[in-house]
Amino acid sequence: MRRLAVSILAIILMGLPPAGAQEDRERVMVLLKFLPEPGYAADGKVEFDPESCRACVQLHDPAFERFNTRETVLQLEVPKARSLELTFEISPRQSQRVIVNDADLPVRRERTRLRVSLPPFYEDAIWAPALETDLVEPGMVLRVEHADLARRAGAYTEGRFPVLERQAADNLTFAMREVIRRLGLGERVAREETGLIMVMGFDTNFPAGHTDAPPHVHMHLRWPNNVGSQIAHYYFDERGLLTENKVGVRALGLPQRRFGPGETFATIDNRGQAIYAHTITAEGYLRIDRPDDGASCLLSPAGEGFSEGVRLDCGPLGRVEIDVSNDLAQGLIVARTGEIEERFRYDTGTGGLISPSAAPPAPASARNPEY
Repeated sequence: MRRLAVSILAIILMGLPPAGAQEDRERVMVLLKFLPEPGYAADGKVEFDPESCRACVQLHDPAFERFNTRETVLQLEVPKARSLELTFEISPRQSQRVIVNDADLPVRRERTRLRVSLPPFYEDAIWAPALETDLVEPGMVLRVEHADLARRAGAYTEGRFPVLERQAADNLTFAMREVIRRLGLGERVAREETGLIMVMGFDTNFPAGHTDAPPHVHMHLRWPNNVGSQIAHYYFDERGLLTENKVGVRALGLPQRRFGPGETFATIDNRGQAIYAHTITAEGYLRIDRPDDGASCLLSPAGEGFSEGVRLDCGPLGRVEIDVSNDLAQGLIVARTGEIEERFRYDTGTGGLISPSAAPPAPASARNPEY
């Protein structure tokens, strides 16, 4: 792992520009997601009127365009940094909402035509097809992906739908969140300003061409500008146990490395410090260590696999069982950590978090002065 750290830092010190940096363009790609009214299926009959924007072009890349009973996603190239109003021919009951990334756009209905107001875009806006809920904490973001059979696409279009692995990912990522709290990892990277710990599962709907297969989870430290981030993939088998970890490094052209059971992978920050380390055990469990002082947590399944819950053992830092349920129809995630039950409500069309995520401040008269 030291050799990987040295390689990353050496490339950074060479002063190379980030790989894949895009040249300035006059056009940007925007994905528009059309959601039908509640109780109605999307029929895909949404047609862009090119006369409403002669400088706009509709594209038809299957990695971006999407047609299913939940949504219609159109792919457009539009002029950069311009305020536009686009017109679409659309069927009745198909125009309740229009989404870019995870935000609603202003719309105006005129019989069978829908006028959609676009703000100026300075970069591509391609995440409308994503269906995920982000939970933000100091130094950490937990992304919960929602596996909707009606939206299956890409590598998950056919065959067995990975319901068991998706449940295992939910349980394991919430257990990782608990480890990050108990080991103080999020607080450390926030304090030292070395990045954000991203805890993620896997998408099943191929958003913006993101294949995300086979099923896996992540816990990686996203460096500033994301250049040098070590992206680890902890893969599941069909029992919901872990098999291997494949690690790539963002934007530096380093070869991917594989870590099998019993092999430890340490994540470093952009100063070369090891922040945490992962080891898949021979049984398919997961151990997460804090290298500087040896603090350690073992994540083992509550049953045959992680889909049945997680037993978290952090030694003197405590033991607890964790399990998660996700009701896509209601838009409700329930996470149980021992006797604590948390509830997160989300928008079923976008995945956006609806539950409050920050405590309101004390009244002004009760605050101490800050200088």
